[in-house]
Amino acid sequence: MSQSRPTPDPTKLARQFNEWTSGETLVGRMLANLKTGGLPLVLESAGDGPHALIAADILEWWQGWEQGTVWPLEVATGMREAGIEVFLADVAGQ
Repeated sequence: MSQSRPTPDPTKLARQFNEWTSGETLVGRMLANLKTGGLPLVLESAGDGPHALIAADILEWWQGWEQGTVWPLEVATGMREAGIEVFLADVAGQ
């Protein structure tokens, strides 16, 4: 039996990122939650829309984590500086 994942929820992803920024969860757990929550799909789907530039910046950090070339804290900080919180809020509002 094939199970498909639910559609990514940008509001939930933003909440998961905020759990790290507020100190409720560790950076590695937050990144794992974003992965299972579908952040890569959200970033890829925004690649040709009005959020393309910010999505590309965040995706670059994300891929560093996926490939194991950038430390988790550096990835999270880079995504924050690239504007992931604003990006997720904008995408959720669409």
